[in-house]
Amino acid sequence: MGLPERFARHLEASRLLDGAPCAVVACSGGGDSVALLALLAAWAAPRGLPVVAAHVAHGLRGEAGEHDALLAARLAANLRVPFALRPVDVKGRRRPGESLEAAARRERYAALLALAGEIGPGTRVATGHTADDQAETVLLNLHRHAGRTRGGIRAARADGVVRPLLAFSRSELRAFLSSRGIAWREDETNENEALLRNRIRRREIPALEAGSPGTAARLARAGEAWSARIATLDERIDAALAGAGVPLEGPWPRRLVVSLGEEAAGRLLLRAAGAAGAVPGRQQVERAVRRLFRGDAPWTESLAGRRLSADSRVVRLARRGPERPASPDRLES
Repeated sequence: MGLPERFARHLEASRLLDGAPCAVVACSGGGDSVALLALLAAWAAPRGLPVVAAHVAHGLRGEAGEHDALLAARLAANLRVPFALRPVDVKGRRRPGESLEAAARRERYAALLALAGEIGPGTRVATGHTADDQAETVLLNLHRHAGRTRGGIRAARADGVVRPLLAFSRSELRAFLSSRGIAWREDETNENEALLRNRIRRREIPALEAGSPGTAARLARAGEAWSARIATLDERIDAALAGAGVPLEGPWPRRLVVSLGEEAAGRLLLRAAGAAGAVPGRQQVERAVRRLFRGDAPWTESLAGRRLSADSRVVRLARRGPERPASPDRLES
């Protein structure tokens, strides 16, 4: 069975696009997103699902970035799907202390989701994350000692972002493109090993594969399992917060936090901190959870640059001084 057939079966089984009136496909011009656009456009046409190809121009790579946009536009024209070019001012909108990569990611998703909103309610945004990205994310979380509290890349996010290629590898996607004579571009910044993800991609995973073939696939399956577990925890957390009429950012009744159990309580703290752009490490979260369940009161400590405090009745997470921005490798996918 060829890749297009397996892709079709995967979409039908995963139901990622069920009920969607339109799909916005993020196309950077790289191999993964080019393959996604080609596969999704072919799948959607006989089903009557409108597809829009979207390229976000970050304005960071000069002429190379312009060539990326041209390739994406030509591909969309060849596939006969509408094309949207969305420039963003990453440098101008970069927050104090925020890395350029993190700002670009934030602006990119904001532009894609804004486009989806303009098209209409229920429009999905499809991105080209692959099984290799999933494996890399698992190792990233292990590097930062986050482990199971962070999970992997989710196939579907609550805001309408979906990842239809998580079941497929980069190598098979590029083989598909080569067989069809479809060109793609390589982003030279992916060679920058100052970023942890690039070091994992270029050094660690190849070394693991050399010693134990199939490691990347096993890591990807672990990431999928972790994500499913995290999704279950989040459903329980959201139901408890809604039932108590308490927002995610708190403050939270201490009784409610303890009733969630230690794992879900830790996930609540991580999500609340993450909503403000801060990502606590596993040890910080575990220490705070131990104090909550041990009954310590009152107490205050730092959690990812914010102030976490608890008395016998209430738990609060508040800003303390300048917020510490998350690095691009620490942001949730």
